Amino acid sequence: MSMAVDCSIFCRTKLCFINAFFFLFIISSFTCLHVVFGTANEFDYGLHCNSIVHESKPADEEFNIMPFSGRQYGYFSGGDKVPNNPPSRSYSAPKSKRLRFKTHHVFTTEADDVFMVEGNLIFRTSSYYERSISSGSSDVRGTLDFDFRGFWSRTTGKLCMVGSSHAYSKEGKLLHLAAVLKINNLQTSSNISTLVTGTMDSLSSANDPTHFEQISLLMFPEVNYAYTMISNQFSEGCPRGTDVQPMSSLRLSQTRTICDMLGGSNAFKLEYTGSCNFSKSCNPFGDGIGYLPSVVSLRIFQCSNDRQSLRLLIEFRNDSYQGYYSSPNLNTSLIGEGSWDAKSNRLCIIACRIYDGWSSLEKSHVGDCTTRLSLRFQAILSIRNTSTIVGEIWSEKPRNEGGFFDRVEFRNTGRYGGRIQLQGLKYVYTEMAEVKKSCPKKNPKTKSSRGHYPDGYSGNLGFRMSIIKGSKGRIGWGSSVPLAVGDQQDQRFPSLIPSSSSKPKSSGVESDSSSGLLNISYKMSIMLRSSELDGGLHTVNESSNEYLKTEIRISAEGVYDTATGSLCMVGCRHLRSGDKTFSSHSMDCKILVKINFPPLNSDRRSKIKGSIESTREEIDPLSFKPLQFSGRAYYRSWVTESISRMDLEMDMLVISNSLAIIFVAFQILHVRKHRGIGPLVSLLMLVILALGHLIPLVLNLEAMFIQDSKRSVLIRGGRWLEMNEVIIRVVTMVAFLLQVRLLMLSWTARCSTEKKKTLWIAEKRGLYVCVPVYVIGAIIAFSVKSRQNGHRTVRARHSWYYINKIILGNSRAYAGLILDAFLFPQIIFNMFHNSRELALSRLFYIGITLVRLIPHGYDLYRANKYADIDDSYMYGVHGADYYSTAWDFIIIVLGIFFAVIIHYQQRLGGQYFLPKRFQESVIDEEFQIDEEFPVD
Repeated sequence: MSMAVDCSIFCRTKLCFINAFFFLFIISSFTCLHVVFGTANEFDYGLHCNSIVHESKPADEEFNIMPFSGRQYGYFSGGDKVPNNPPSRSYSAPKSKRLRFKTHHVFTTEADDVFMVEGNLIFRTSSYYERSISSGSSDVRGTLDFDFRGFWSRTTGKLCMVGSSHAYSKEGKLLHLAAVLKINNLQTSSNISTLVTGTMDSLSSANDPTHFEQISLLMFPEVNYAYTMISNQFSEGCPRGTDVQPMSSLRLSQTRTICDMLGGSNAFKLEYTGSCNFSKSCNPFGDGIGYLPSVVSLRIFQCSNDRQSLRLLIEFRNDSYQGYYSSPNLNTSLIGEGSWDAKSNRLCIIACRIYDGWSSLEKSHVGDCTTRLSLRFQAILSIRNTSTIVGEIWSEKPRNEGGFFDRVEFRNTGRYGGRIQLQGLKYVYTEMAEVKKSCPKKNPKTKSSRGHYPDGYSGNLGFRMSIIKGSKGRIGWGSSVPLAVGDQQDQRFPSLIPSSSSKPKSSGVESDSSSGLLNISYKMSIMLRSSELDGGLHTVNESSNEYLKTEIRISAEGVYDTATGSLCMVGCRHLRSGDKTFSSHSMDCKILVKINFPPLNSDRRSKIKGSIESTREEIDPLSFKPLQFSGRAYYRSWVTESISRMDLEMDMLVISNSLAIIFVAFQILHVRKHRGIGPLVSLLMLVILALGHLIPLVLNLEAMFIQDSKRSVLIRGGRWLEMNEVIIRVVTMVAFLLQVRLLMLSWTARCSTEKKKTLWIAEKRGLYVCVPVYVIGAIIAFSVKSRQNGHRTVRARHSWYYINKIILGNSRAYAGLILDAFLFPQIIFNMFHNSRELALSRLFYIGITLVRLIPHGYDLYRANKYADIDDSYMYGVHGADYYSTAWDFIIIVLGIFFAVIIHYQQRLGGQYFLPKRFQESVIDEEFQIDEEFPVD
């Protein structure tokens, strides 16, 4: 009885301890989670925010008017002491970064016009500031996400919130961040002068590792925006803008609004008058910014409901690059609102300065709304005017008043501005008389030769100038695209819609002219090293630094001969001063451009060749020495053919690896069926075959998958390739596992046989023969390859090119050659062991030989059949083996020769091809085994 009571007490006590322990575990777990993933509720709102917006008890009713739109974007500065901030870099990073405020809920409260707001504030750094602020997700661009809860006063426009987030220290420790967010001027409606500003401060002490410096915020509110400035001042068009005939600008169709045409960010090249070289009144920001801007960027961030009015940020920059996550420099930016004027067919914009932008963002304010912009879409293009979008910027101030600047034009070029679709765009040829003088007609070819060159409407005439040579050698590169074919805008390159009346019936239609001559216009952009330019190409006050590049833009028009593939044009070069472009009327039109296209049925290595010459006298300051250029031809028929070939090669790759699985499976069955032949298989041969499947899986060599970014753009458009890659990886893995299984069977059989000592001696002697042969072959192969690439290796001996292309490339190719000769170790093993057993199944050694040789036979066929692009091989990859006409023939003959030797060795003995006196000496050595080759 007492024992039962004691047991019951013991059980109860134990149960109590268990329950208590479980309860404490739950409490501690929730405590830890609360510490790690703390919410805004854990902070005392009243302590930090009651003086700004008094806390009030929220009601259940959710407010349907939010102080922000669902996603409100803006910019921030500061916060450089956030944990995990990288050390400072040698280059100067931009001071601004982007943020996004997402409003989740807004509730009414017991106090009138006070609302409880819940949301999160996401900081995203620009591309220059990678990982300067990092979250637990370790975003490569760097993000920090705060969850906030607080109260907003509709009367005062103030919002105060407390919240938390987490980041990682340099040691990888999770840190809990706490902050208070204070925002001003948050009204339910806004206009051009309304800026939402604020600060975010850390709630940790200055010595705490989670402490960070104050962050200032700036946002352009988007809720209930009133376009008051543009409606009041531009009701009768753009005042003081240049008078332009409405017919010279294109109208917008009923289905296309100005917001559709200019969505996102657009960059334009600024063009100044010649007097700007000496005048201080050219810069919209005066001399304070230290440079004369060369690019203006229009970033659209809000459109009206009818999408005919818009808000935009106008930034003046000194360079053309603008990253996707980059932020503007508010010191050189304007905030503007614009509206489309259907009467004059142009966009009218009024813009205001943003003051004190970077002294502290919360002190930013808008003023001086005297800047005006207009933008239109041109209806007629010519050699002197190739821009589809043109505009102007001017000041409404009197000339003698501070802040005035002269009128500045801007236009999109080949590098600036997105692709716009317009209806009815025309091109007018103005230099055809000069073309007839400079481009004499050649003797026409026979009619049978016509049609072998690309047609003018085929989309084959655009190309990249990969090499541009001058008097000092290779000096740059560039691009060349057709602007117009006939009198219509080219359909493919600037992606503009020609009028239906003149559009060719099909993309392959040739010229209607019986002579085969077709008028054509081009836009050419070339980049040349500044240090290599001669006098005529140098711009005023330009640096001769060898690392600097000079962009030269040439517009040209002329005649293309569809019978000979020759193109002759007169070109106009846009003149510049330093890195600034001046009026489009400042052009040098004494330039002759000649281009020769290879035939459509030419060799795939054919180049497009041409020249750019100045027709001025040598003493003329604008004269320059001829430039020779060349580029790879990318004909559409070649592209289509190459894609179909790659599809075929992917299938062949899957089939060959599947056949390898079948042949290895036959060898495994052969070894299991004949117990005594497993030890007679060369282990070195099996190791080579296994590595042949393992290396592509581990290293993902280019022999299996194309990873080059230039080629991936062409071939990685569909899911079919990704699926085939997965199938190839799976099949290769299965083949590797079967090879390992075969190796284990042979190893186990050899270790358990009574003649293992003799077999290991033969294996070692075979290894002593094979390894020197492989080493000597590698030395010869590398020396030959190095001599072939001698001119490259001297220049790039210490570069990544030398390591990747010469060393790794040769290693991959030589490894493929060893794999082609996989039967060589088995032949040597059979010779030393003098075996007549059928160690290898006929299906195995004949099948694997065919799997290795078929790619070389296919390469011979491919070289004569296909016109390849960038060596985009999927099967028979040149980087993974030796492929050429000579090597293909040698490897095929060698593979067949080795298979024949194996066949007769397994019938007549391993030494049948040796003279009799060598056969006897080898046989005698089998009976003279000494301690020199001990085998366990």
